[in-house]
Amino acid sequence: MFKSFLKFALIVIVAQVVTYIIGGVIAQFVLGANEFYPPSPNAISYLRDPHEINMGLEIIPAQALRGLLFALVLFPFRKQLVEMGTWAGGLLFGAIIFVIGYVAGSGGMIESLVYFSNYPIKFAMITFIEILIQAVLMGPWVVAWIKRYRVSYKTLVERAA
Repeated sequence: MFKSFLKFALIVIVAQVVTYIIGGVIAQFVLGANEFYPPSPNAISYLRDPHEINMGLEIIPAQALRGLLFALVLFPFRKQLVEMGTWAGGLLFGAIIFVIGYVAGSGGMIESLVYFSNYPIKFAMITFIEILIQAVLMGPWVVAWIKRYRVSYKTLVERAA
């Protein structure tokens, strides 16, 4: 069981880190999130400059921890996700992370809109799209990797029994 969890966790961690970076690049350079980070004159006062060297050193371990937490919570459901197939299971995986982790989660989008004064709606929408892109990329990728790296259906069924 530990070996199965370790494989699953590594897949989720790598997918989390890579898709987080992809989503962040899209948000910064395509969607315009740069306008809300320092050194922009429109910067939201509590946001750090994502281009600082320290941010690069902090973000990878932080996202690896986030991936590990996702893996811990979703590990019991991996069999069902694989049974649903790469797209359906992957999109469900992504939807769980997106809705619970970002939209409805404590400190997520809903609470940000309620508790922060002058919270820019444009920034909220950019972040919403950024995390949605990440979730849509991450979920199917995780399920496809589970299948490819032989955290296989047969193995899942045997270990679940």
